Amino acid sequence: MVLGNFCLLAGIDPQDVQDWYLAVYADAFEWVELPNVVGMILYAEGGKLATKPYAASGNYINKMSDYCKSCRYKVSQKTGDDACPFNPLYWHFMDKHRDLLAKNHRVGRIYSTWDRMGDEKKRAYLDSAENFLESLEPAQPGWARTAS
Repeated sequence: MVLGNFCLLAGIDPQDVQDWYLAVYADAFEWVELPNVVGMILYAEGGKLATKPYAASGNYINKMSDYCKSCRYKVSQKTGDDACPFNPLYWHFMDKHRDLLAKNHRVGRIYSTWDRMGDEKKRAYLDSAENFLESLEPAQPGWARTAS
């Protein structure tokens, strides 16, 4: 859940994610990984398999797991260098894909929260996300983020 969410929010190329899963898991088979990665994890097929992208902020991860307890980032902090990266990445993703997602009945209402935020708060989320994404270094030559 967390790894797939990160790949979705960070805009990691779907082929790179699928290749990684196939290389890392001995029991991974392409006929299973392809729909899971492209459809369920990355929503890269535009909603033909899953009804909404599985995007989540740090708050959701904190509620659903114990991963945040040992993390160096602060899940309660929404923006800035010490903020949980999932918090600004979530809003960055939602803002970037608004045209596609605002009409989705399972996601559309989230935009009312975004729209109530002031411009300064929105800018802080987007800037924090971009700063985090720019800090990522490719792990290998073939790794790529999809266009922002």
